[in-house]
Amino acid sequence: KGEERGRINVLLLGMGGQGHNGGKLTDTIILASIKPKTNKAALISIPRDITLPVAGRGWRKINSINAYAEYNGEDGGVALSQSLSDVLDIPIDYYVKADFQGFVDVIDELGGVEVNVENTLNDYKYPIRGREAAEDYDSRYEHLYIEEGEQEMDGKLALKYARSRHAQGEQGSDFARARRQQKIIQAAKRKFKDTNMILK
Repeated sequence: KGEERGRINVLLLGMGGQGHNGGKLTDTIILASIKPKTNKAALISIPRDITLPVAGRGWRKINSINAYAEYNGEDGGVALSQSLSDVLDIPIDYYVKADFQGFVDVIDELGGVEVNVENTLNDYKYPIRGREAAEDYDSRYEHLYIEEGEQEMDGKLALKYARSRHAQGEQGSDFARARRQQKIIQAAKRKFKDTNMILK
């Protein structure tokens, strides 16, 4: 779908998944618009905290639309795609969902990715899974430090780079986080090309 109008739009959704608090909330929302004639794609990151109108349900925070629909026995990807499509006034033909473990597995299957880290990432509050309710508050977090420059990342490190939200300075902003997520996607795309892998 979309080839006849020259654009194929795909919504990319990332979420915690099983074993994570709020595992069905969409932690990452990126609209990929692919131009088949040139084989180029534009990536647009959608802030997870904006609110959208949902048919028959009023206004809801965008990252909760998938979860709400899933809990009501509906297809969350379709519900979120439709709401965003209505607001942007463009058709969204497909969606792809990946939980954190799926993301890690894809990156590891590629043999890792090489990412140009534009600015050093220094996050003293990266959450440790399973330690969310630890009595010792400081033990709930690890210090995540990723140096500026070309970095080889396996799936776990790539996930941390994409998820970090408490980094010092500008890297702690939602805009910087969205940029990092796009860089991981672009790095994975390059690796697919370099290794002649085919995504089916």
